[in-house]
Amino acid sequence: MTKALLSRRGVEFDDVNVAADPSAMDDLRALGIMSVPAVIVGERSMSGWNPTQLAELVGIDHQERSVPPDELIRTVRLVLDAAIRAARQVPEDCWETTHPKRDRPLRELVRHLFQVVEVSVDADVLGVFPAKLWLQEVDVPFMTGSARLVRYGETVRQKFDTWYAVVDAEACARTIDADVGPRTLSQVLERTRLHAGQHLRQLYVFLEMCRVTPERPLTVDELRRLGFHQLPEEVF
Repeated sequence: MTKALLSRRGVEFDDVNVAADPSAMDDLRALGIMSVPAVIVGERSMSGWNPTQLAELVGIDHQERSVPPDELIRTVRLVLDAAIRAARQVPEDCWETTHPKRDRPLRELVRHLFQVVEVSVDADVLGVFPAKLWLQEVDVPFMTGSARLVRYGETVRQKFDTWYAVVDAEACARTIDADVGPRTLSQVLERTRLHAGQHLRQLYVFLEMCRVTPERPLTVDELRRLGFHQLPEEVF
């Protein structure tokens, strides 16, 4: 999403893929940057998704779109439902599959996708959003197989539905203490749906790699019609 915003605004940058070059992550850590995406301009830097902060860093004007809370919650549900459907379709012998551009097994992508949604509920409950903690690369090898991963997705869906059964506009306007700076809960939910939506696109690529046709997929065109304007052109 960071690269997509910079590209759309005509900002030139050098792109470093830390997944392909692990030493690049060591260079970031030496600068005190513990997670990606990260942007460095001279001696100033930031990490994480905060488009307002990013615009200030690179010297462009940017106004974040205001999306009604009920629409944010509705579209997160759509992405979560689509992800659960897709996870049900994954053949059991495909969970260890990786993509040429990312050395992360499919099982870990799916687990992470569901976690992205779960922590958005925790942000409202706790009033904090420490994304740098749960965005760090982890591998949970026992979280594998359709039964286990789909059950986790359904558990997250129930948690999300129960918590957001009542859309509290006042709560959505409340400031959350995020590691990218103060953010409203609505802005956290916007990040959640973009993050989950991008991983959903990647999940569909994995299904195609496994020669499975996604059931009722949310295409990128449909996602953009739903307001996912910050999605990057590339899937990986």
